[in-house]
Amino acid sequence: MSTVTVRLPQSEVEKALQARARHVFITGASRGIGEAIARLVGEEKNYKLTLAARSYSRCLGICMDLGTERAHAVRLDMLDEQTMDEAVVAAESRNGPIDALILNAGINIATPFDDLSPEGRANFRKVMTTNLVNTYFLAQLAAAHMPQNGRILFIGSVLGRFGAAGSSAYVASKHGLLGLVRTLAHELGPRGIRVNAVNPGWVDTQMAHDGLTRMAEHRGVPLQQMTAQMLAQQPIRRMAKPQEVASYVKFLLGPGGDCVTGQGIDISCGSVMV
Repeated sequence: MSTVTVRLPQSEVEKALQARARHVFITGASRGIGEAIARLVGEEKNYKLTLAARSYSRCLGICMDLGTERAHAVRLDMLDEQTMDEAVVAAESRNGPIDALILNAGINIATPFDDLSPEGRANFRKVMTTNLVNTYFLAQLAAAHMPQNGRILFIGSVLGRFGAAGSSAYVASKHGLLGLVRTLAHELGPRGIRVNAVNPGWVDTQMAHDGLTRMAEHRGVPLQQMTAQMLAQQPIRRMAKPQEVASYVKFLLGPGGDCVTGQGIDISCGSVMV
């Protein structure tokens, strides 16, 4: 028995949305994984980018490399909700509704459990606000006008899978992101929006090297020894490259990610196997 596919006429709005370049908004885009994502995705002519970070000048430099007709820089401080509102408004005014939001901005400050000082409490709040609370609020802002087939992608961490002494706030924030991914996938799925997380392990970035330095100091061993010990626990005994993380992000933005939602994808050289 033969089947006939019937295609309903598209509305003018749907035609216009399909014809325009897709708008990708990237936080923490001035360095590390965020910069790698911006440069890789920026190679594709069917994307327009908004690069957001505290360092506007660094984002602007990347935009100039990619071409300012397709890449736009905005200042964004994840501890300042006003800059979040302003960044989304500016991005949508220039490039239209956000088709894909990549939530990469994050910080890691040591938060030992026995630190009862005002500074210790402030650090805990700062990490949770940056990595989880305001990340959620920014997702709300971007999703308000997000079209069908949109993407929300959190850059999490393998520390969202297990614990690490002295990093209560960072670990809790990354566990929280995975909870958001699964919940928002249900809430936004009926609107055609996919929600996922990419969870890097050790990646060759300044943040990772800073973390290894803190670990080495805490254990009283040389940095080189600390690094070797951590990488020896992985089947692939090296750090991932930011560009390798970016390649998975690019895949999820494209047609290959159409049936993927509610997932946390670990890119960890095998340090985590689920």
